[in-house]
Amino acid sequence: MEYTHFVSVAGLVVNDKDEILLLESPKRGWEYPGGMVEPGETLQAALIREIKEETGIDAEITGFIGICKNVQKDVVNIDFSCKYIGGELATSDESLHVKWVNKSEALDMVTFPLTKKRLENMLAADNCVRCFNFKREPFEIVNEEKYMVK
Repeated sequence: MEYTHFVSVAGLVVNDKDEILLLESPKRGWEYPGGMVEPGETLQAALIREIKEETGIDAEITGFIGICKNVQKDVVNIDFSCKYIGGELATSDESLHVKWVNKSEALDMVTFPLTKKRLENMLAADNCVRCFNFKREPFEIVNEEKYMVK
């Protein structure tokens, strides 16, 4: 059997003012930084690279938030919490704008259905790891679980 899964990572980057880092993507509008894990790359290295490439920011991973899978395209998305450690905001080919926003403001800015669902999970802050499976078009949650962190 040939396996076709692809893996992406994303990070909820928080600064010392408790603001989160968002970028405006040309494809999906406002979202958190992240992207595909390249062959031979660790999950953590991919996330740190993607955050730097898309936003100019240096970040440190502080925890694991959750995981979800597109059951139609076999893409697995892994979400982490991160903290800002340096760097200046900068745009790239993947980001039209980059800025720090209040957590309450972020959910209003993010409109792409999957990105919004993942952001809701990232902001839940209830000591749970979330796992859900979905269909993308139209967006539909197939099943969802949350697990207490011990």
